[in-house]
Amino acid sequence: MASRKKWKRMLRRLWGGLSFPMRLLSYNVRGLGGGEKRGEVRKLVSEKHSFVMCIQESKLGVVDDLMIKLIWGDAACGYSYQPLVGASGGLVTVWDTSCVVVWSTTSFSHVGVMGFLTPLVANNNDVCVCVCGDFNSVRNWKERRGRSSVFRQADADLFNKFIEDNFLIDLPICGRLFTWYRGDGISMSRIDRFLLSAKWCEAWPNSIQVAHQRGLSDHVPLSLYVDAANWGPRPLRMLRCWAEFPGYDDFVRNKWVRNGINNTLRT
Repeated sequence: MASRKKWKRMLRRLWGGLSFPMRLLSYNVRGLGGGEKRGEVRKLVSEKHSFVMCIQESKLGVVDDLMIKLIWGDAACGYSYQPLVGASGGLVTVWDTSCVVVWSTTSFSHVGVMGFLTPLVANNNDVCVCVCGDFNSVRNWKERRGRSSVFRQADADLFNKFIEDNFLIDLPICGRLFTWYRGDGISMSRIDRFLLSAKWCEAWPNSIQVAHQRGLSDHVPLSLYVDAANWGPRPLRMLRCWAEFPGYDDFVRNKWVRNGINNTLRT
């Protein structure tokens, strides 16, 4: 009887109006074999308090309990992994078993991932779907920058078609514009993201996608925050004395123009 009550309490916690925040973390770590990389991931887990962590490019053939403990800590968790193929690849997913229930896991290679996901998402349009990771594609030319970076419209069209055909929603990114940076500091792209189904956004309309500070990898960690108590930044309260500061009107007007706001500034 006690275990049954515990199960009901957990289900209420999971689905009972989202009275608790949900946090997901996605990170292309570019190799998890070194102690320094594992320490960085462990620090991310500790700081972000994520319920689910999705790691790409682990470059590991085998992932065991010891490896998971090194990156997740002593807290109860479950995990699933896909070993590397050749010299690259490897996926690791870890979740907090106290608040996440995994009914089944599916592993697949990175090749043809969009073709694999299309029927999977289409057959689950009545449930909350979240697709995350390094898609190695951008949606438009604004998401790629650099002297040697080449934007291919055909690749962008294919990626956009995948998103549109599956009715997925690409949230605006907060924190920074790009998620991958070349060592020269000039070339950068937004190739990592969370894609959400409409059902997900209906259930959790306050979902926020945040790109964090770059660490040892050339990709930045991404977090998806779902918090029923978070309604975004607080409204700005303007003080009348600001308008008396020399150059204030021009400063605000220039900021509006740079951010694509075309409304006329009246004083």
